[in-house]
Formats: sequence, C-alpha cells, structure tokens
Amino acid sequence: MTKNLANSADLLNTANGGTIFPTFETFKHEDHYRMEVSIPSVDPENIKVEVNGENLLIYHKMQLGDYKIPNLLGMEKISADVELNSITAGYEDDLLIIIMPFNEVAGGFRKEIDILRY
Repeated sequence: MTKNLANSADLLNTANGGTIFPTFETFKHEDHYRMEVSIPSVDPENIKVEVNGENLLIYHKMQLGDYKIPNLLGMEKISADVELNSITAGYEDDLLIIIMPFNEVAGGFRKEIDILRY
C-alpha cells in the first residue's frame, strides 16, 4: 500500500513537471485584503480557488491522461473580518490576485440595544 502511494506521488510529481512552490503576499487596504499569489509556470486556466469553511484553498488542476487532478498548492486561513460571499479572484501580471472585502465587523459594527421592561 505504501509503495503504491509513493509511486502515485512520484507519478503526479513527474506529470506536474516537478514541485511548484507558490508565494503568498497579503496587503491590507482600507476596505479589503489583497492577496497576491505567484505560481510560476502554471497556466491561469489550470488554477482553482475555493473557500472551504474559514480556509482559502488554491489548486493546480493537473492533466493526467484523460483526467484533471487537483493538486493543492496552498491553504490560507481567512480573517474573520472578510465577507466570504464577496471574495473574487483574477489574474494580472503573472500573479493570481484575490480580493477579500471586509464585512461589517471590520467596519466597527455598531448597534444601539433597546432596554425592554419585563
């Protein structure tokens, strides 16, 4: 079993052309975070970005015969002040750019609470 896993990993690494090491940089702006991900030698058409719970996952979809196999390149924890439904991604100047807008918590959510008489 272990030998089969090792052979599979070696096959995926060979099919992938070697190991890919992306670099992540995150910048905080007034109303959002901007994450820049450099993924050398990966075609943007083969990149997949996914939110799973509180994690941002970045995959490289590798072609292996007739199948595309997801290869996890990185996982970053998403800050609690991000509006998950508003995250967007694009490709610019050889960088994957992920924009994560702040939610109302980041803007200093404020609400006056009425005091009820029981």
